[in-house]
Amino acid sequence: MSQDWNATNAPTAEFEPSEHHQRLNRLVGTWEGPTQTWFDPTATPEESRTNARIEPLLGGRFVRVDYHSTAMGKPHAGQLILGFDKTEEHYTAAWVDSFHMSANMMISTGAPREDGHVSVLGGYTASMCDEQGVTQKQKWGWRTVIHQPDADTLVLQSFNIWPEGREDRAVETRLTRRRQA
Repeated sequence: MSQDWNATNAPTAEFEPSEHHQRLNRLVGTWEGPTQTWFDPTATPEESRTNARIEPLLGGRFVRVDYHSTAMGKPHAGQLILGFDKTEEHYTAAWVDSFHMSANMMISTGAPREDGHVSVLGGYTASMCDEQGVTQKQKWGWRTVIHQPDADTLVLQSFNIWPEGREDRAVETRLTRRRQA
């Protein structure tokens, strides 16, 4: 075996992809486009530019989204691994990044939707000060929705879910496929 291998090009055992794996593998390519981030759901969003590369992993079992952008004027990068669990019949995701998640990993899952969108729900812990100024840890939810309106457009949306259940838009990235010249 060649020493120049990774999870993208390493040989694997046979794998029969489901329609959900095929949907994920249609995302493979190089993408770029604008991102809007709402730090306050009632305020004007911050605008930035995102570049992303999506590659198949382990014979099409997963796809890996590598991306970079800026957040609050600073460089920002992340990685999202998406798959579909045939046994549990739901999408799975593992997300790490240099801004939202700090040094944590978010694991998310979600059932297939009739509209074909991939929607996964995870959560994170945030420290917030209460009325008396005491820091409290709170569990928040994070919903990620991915859809491809056409072959050359990819939309990634994220929603912050407050501990009491209110859901606010947090991030929307609209990517266009970069074609090789």
